[in-house]
Amino acid sequence: MKLRVPGTIVYPFVETKTFKAKEYLTLKVTYAEEVGRDTWYFYFDPTSYAMEAYKFFQDKSKNDGEYIVLSGEEMINNVIMPKNRAWYYNNNDQYLGADILSRTPY
Repeated sequence: MKLRVPGTIVYPFVETKTFKAKEYLTLKVTYAEEVGRDTWYFYFDPTSYAMEAYKFFQDKSKNDGEYIVLSGEEMINNVIMPKNRAWYYNNNDQYLGADILSRTPY
């Protein structure tokens, strides 16, 4: 998820794609070989422009990699962040786990 390092290739167009029965504005990101090999897709709600999911592939022809579904919001230092991230395999939709943003200090 290196979006601001040299070698990041953010495709200059947005496509409309359906993911999990919802239509999204989708942005594709790849990397120069020395930076990374994954292909990432970011899914934005077409009305609010909120990012609701993203996925990556090491080899798209094998449908490998994972997708992450975002839900809920939390305001942290004036930044709106996703509260929940649920991870799944691309190839079989198997649930891998979740990250939950908590304000509870450790």
